[in-house]
Amino acid sequence: MILVVDDEPAIRRFVRSILEGSGHTVMEASLGEEALGLLREQVPPPDLLLTDIVMPGMNGLALAAQAHKILPGLHVLFMSGFSQEYTAELTGSVCVSKPFKAAELVSAVHSALSA
Repeated sequence: MILVVDDEPAIRRFVRSILEGSGHTVMEASLGEEALGLLREQVPPPDLLLTDIVMPGMNGLALAAQAHKILPGLHVLFMSGFSQEYTAELTGSVCVSKPFKAAELVSAVHSALSA
């Protein structure tokens, strides 16, 4: 299962369509706090957190840090149209740059799940 977090509904729908089309189960959250609530409640927990980096309130980097406190083994994949501004903070992390093609997203998901 993949938890997709992005404040843009159209992006969440696009990502969900791609991932479900490649056989994944997807749940969505629009903001970091909502995502943390789902991580605390979901049984079984998701295998992957796919989060935008730049969001209102809690950004994706802070979300990932908090998510690892809840689920230490959770895989994380970042996505952003502003990835160059955050590359120093993403060392060792998997990141897909927006806009992306379906094949790029699926490949990044597979890389993140095997990391």
